[in-house]
Amino acid sequence: MDSTRFRWREACRPGIAAVRHSWPPILLIQAAAACLVVAYYRSPGLQADLTSLEHFKANGGIAFDLYTGALAGGVVPQLAKLVTGRAGKVSIGFWTQMLFAGLVYAIVGVEIDLFYHLQAAMFGTRNDVLTLVRKDLVDMGLFTPFLSIPTAVGLFEWRKAGFSFVGFVRRVRTGFYRSKVMPALIPCWVFWTPMLLCVYSMPSNLQFPLSQLAEASWAVLFIFIAGGEAEDRS
Repeated sequence: MDSTRFRWREACRPGIAAVRHSWPPILLIQAAAACLVVAYYRSPGLQADLTSLEHFKANGGIAFDLYTGALAGGVVPQLAKLVTGRAGKVSIGFWTQMLFAGLVYAIVGVEIDLFYHLQAAMFGTRNDVLTLVRKDLVDMGLFTPFLSIPTAVGLFEWRKAGFSFVGFVRRVRTGFYRSKVMPALIPCWVFWTPMLLCVYSMPSNLQFPLSQLAEASWAVLFIFIAGGEAEDRS
């Protein structure tokens, strides 16, 4: 029992260290999202400005999810690394990494949007406190630790295995959750738990765009502050 506790403590340590290292910009991004929500409901002009985005999201379907997810999770972090000099030599590897990360987060983007629709069907579209808390708890307690993060981490592990199914099984069959998912889960909970209260406060067709804006900010945060790779995020 003591040995198990120790291993889980070790698994959580990288995530806790990342939070300690980057909590000021995390709070800044969360505050900016909260200000955006307040501004939206207090400014008819901003609501009018975002009407076209709502229509685009409503009519874009899965294509909008794929494009936005790839942009937020693939293109933005790679460009951030390029701007900050963390990309190293810009070779074919730089572009293949961008393409693969974009593919991964395009898939995760579709999962997120479908899950938002499921949440709306389960709990309604109101933005009262009880509804927001329910959606946040289900998102952070079920969807994130058991679907979105394992999907992203698993796809990157598949790539590291040379896209071999046998190699992938070998990489994830022991300690996958403890060694790969948990380090990403701790900072994810810290960043996204307050952020999702902002996301779910918005009208349905603006929730996904705001979540992807936050995802892009999260990506840039890891490049500028933590120096992490795109595959280390959720």
